[in-house]
Amino acid sequence: MIKAADANLETAGKDTIIIPGHGPIGNRAQLQSFRDMLVGCRDAVAPLKRKGMTLAETVAARPTAPFDDLWGRFVIDPVFFTKLVYQGA
Repeated sequence: MIKAADANLETAGKDTIIIPGHGPIGNRAQLQSFRDMLVGCRDAVAPLKRKGMTLAETVAARPTAPFDDLWGRFVIDPVFFTKLVYQGA
């Protein structure tokens, strides 16, 4: 997802309208915010996993907390998203 966001940001201009597969229509700034959230979550989860923390311990550490108010109130909640990131880290 990060690579896809990076590729889309490369081609999007400041007036580009982003039409995602899920969610509302957005713009380049919103895509940048989404990409930054993905990177922030990965960068929070990966070190915990490298330290040997289990999935349950990682979820309990709430590594997505800085992003939860903006991004964690939709179909995928913070617990499920942390699990996805943990599996990919």
